[in-house]
Amino acid sequence: MSFRMIATAAALAVATLPGLAAAQEDVTVQELANRWTAAYNSVDIPALAALYADDAELYIHHEGRVIGRGAISDYWAADMNRANPITVLNVTDAVVDSEMMLVHGNYQVLDRFLGVPLGSGRFAHIWVLDEDGWVLDRDVWVDRSQ
Repeated sequence: MSFRMIATAAALAVATLPGLAAAQEDVTVQELANRWTAAYNSVDIPALAALYADDAELYIHHEGRVIGRGAISDYWAADMNRANPITVLNVTDAVVDSEMMLVHGNYQVLDRFLGVPLGSGRFAHIWVLDEDGWVLDRDVWVDRSQ
C-alpha cells in the first residue's frame, strides 16, 4: 500500500469520527480571510476583536508583539484611525487540519477614499477551532513596502 493510499485512508477515518464533523465549522481558508477583511474594512472593532482568541498574539513587522484580544482590538482601532485604510488579503497557501488552519498570503493596504496604495506585504494567520468556532490564535504581518 502506498503512502498516498495510507494518508487518504487516515484522512477519511478522521473525517468520519463521530461528533467531529458536528464540532467542526465547515469553512474555507478564504472564508476565514474574508471574515477578517470584512470586519476590518467595515471598521467594526467588536466584530474584528471577536475573531481573536482571548490569548491571541499579533506580530507587526517593525512594531512588535501585541498580546490578548483587548490589546489587539485597541491596536487595530488605532490603526484604522491613522489613515482610514482598507485591506485586501490574497490567500496564497494554507495547511488545513481538523482543529487548526495555517493561512498565509499577500496583503495590500489602500486609502479608503483615493484607492492609492499605503502598504503591502505578507501575512500569516493561525486559526484554531474552539467551542465557539474558528478564532485567530496568531496573526503575523510583514510589511514589504518599507
